[in-house]
Amino acid sequence: MSYKCCKYLFHQLVFDISEIKPCCEVALNNEHLSFINISDMNDFNILEYQEQRNKIINDFKQNKIPNACINCPALKESEWDKEDFILNRIIMANIPKCSCNCIYCVYTYNNPENKKKFNTLTPYNIKPLLNLLKNQNKIQENFFLVIGGGECTEFPMGELEWLIYFTEFFKGRIQFLSSGIAYSKAIEKKLRMGNAELIISPDSGTKKTYEKIKQVNKYAQVWKNIKKYSKVASPLSRIEVKYIIIPQINDSIEEF
Repeated sequence: MSYKCCKYLFHQLVFDISEIKPCCEVALNNEHLSFINISDMNDFNILEYQEQRNKIINDFKQNKIPNACINCPALKESEWDKEDFILNRIIMANIPKCSCNCIYCVYTYNNPENKKKFNTLTPYNIKPLLNLLKNQNKIQENFFLVIGGGECTEFPMGELEWLIYFTEFFKGRIQFLSSGIAYSKAIEKKLRMGNAELIISPDSGTKKTYEKIKQVNKYAQVWKNIKKYSKVASPLSRIEVKYIIIPQINDSIEEF
């Protein structure tokens, strides 16, 4: 049966701070698909998730598009009934702790007090959840793991190494999202091996602008770490220096 639906309902899972959902897109009306609110690892039930997912899919079959999905570019007409619920992409965003205070951060909203609250949150343990998906054969070989946050170099000890090991079991690819403030030997090792991506967002080419956006004094250190990662990365890995453009702050030619 051909109908308009979305690949993320079939092949992606997002572990957010307090919920599990198929995507991290937010509609213009600030709505998003939220399937399961989670307070600890025992709250996750794959069957419950699939039941909620199936209800949404049935709405799509009847051309009842959820408000959170209206005008989403991911919607596509296809024979979706031929697709199985097998994950080829997992996004990890359940640990918000980060040493930056970026003025555009959804956890900060330019208010350091908000950031203090998120930095002290105790995240749920994602390892049993990933192992559950693995044991139920819900993860595809060569899947793509996006490690966001927060800041992945500030994860609890051993967490980043475990995620790398887990992904290697599936011969998967990892994307690390980092501020670049701290240098990670675990990320370096994965970049050397290949099949990895590292995205660092300095957002600026001058110290003054960096401190205005990030609100920390780490400009030289970040660019030093970018160079260190670049020297060791395999040709099969990729390093991206990212700028989030903020009008009248970092949109001048001097920043590039």
